[in-house]
Amino acid sequence: MSDKHIRSLSGFEKRWLKIFAAEVSKNDIEKYVLESGPFIWHVFSFGLIAKDTYLKGDAARNAFDEANKNGATYFKPFAPKGSPNPKYRSPNAEELEQITECYVIAADKSWTYVKTHEDQCGPYFCRSTIQTEI
Repeated sequence: MSDKHIRSLSGFEKRWLKIFAAEVSKNDIEKYVLESGPFIWHVFSFGLIAKDTYLKGDAARNAFDEANKNGATYFKPFAPKGSPNPKYRSPNAEELEQITECYVIAADKSWTYVKTHEDQCGPYFCRSTIQTEI
């Protein structure tokens, strides 16, 4: 019997992983995402997604600033339970720096921007080839 603690994912996190980390094995998700902390962005920090498929740091900020954010979904994992997701017209990366951690997903699910709580990790901007509902 294993004494590993595997946390459960929220519905949002499951859908995000399906869209932006579809190529990552279930074993790697369990080992690096679920056991290593409650952060799905670990798919980037542990190199589970090919580095040539996403941008990091200033390149990610610039891509986000240029992206069409109309209808984007914003998810703040550290928001108090039951609090509404923030409503933004079209924030830039600098405005999101005020938030501890935030996931932004394009309305058509073609890209995501992840602002992490770790200064040395991210932010990340990743395009998806999968189109689905989130």
